Amino acid sequence: MKQTFKINGMSCGSCKQTVEKTLKGVNGVTSAQVSLNPPEAIIEKADSVSLDQLNSALSKAGNYSISEDESKTPSPKKGECCCG
Repeated sequence: MKQTFKINGMSCGSCKQTVEKTLKGVNGVTSAQVSLNPPEAIIEKADSVSLDQLNSALSKAGNYSISEDESKTPSPKKGECCCG
């Protein structure tokens, strides 16, 4: 599953590299693309990887956190359930 997340706490290129490397290191994450402007991450991950797991890894790496970007996370198509 591919999702876009807002990132809090990044202020420079070094932060971007740290966040990207940390997210890629989470078990179940297959790819992570992080941008500084806008501060967001596009993460491809297993459905079993939770937002809490991602935030736990980021908090260990520094003062970073992520939240779901509702405007960029794909909505379910008509007739599909949002919870799988």
